[in-house]
Amino acid sequence: MSVEATGETRSVVTAATIREILVERAGVDPDVFTGNELLSLAELQIDSLAVLELQAVLVERFGVEIPDESVTMTVGEIAAVANEDR
Repeated sequence: MSVEATGETRSVVTAATIREILVERAGVDPDVFTGNELLSLAELQIDSLAVLELQAVLVERFGVEIPDESVTMTVGEIAAVANEDR
């Protein structure tokens, strides 16, 4: 059943949400994000295990999936993908 049919609203996944998950659930140092908005997760030296944790949390909390290649994307790009078709 669609969100429209049930009357439920879905939360928007923001870049701040992505950063929060990576910090709280994957142990990423929050300072790594400061001034680095245009760098991919790989360029920020965030490993694939952290991305797997991010993927799991996004499915759990928001019911959305992000691609395995998210490690090559910026935080903003990941947020945009998570919000597609919502």
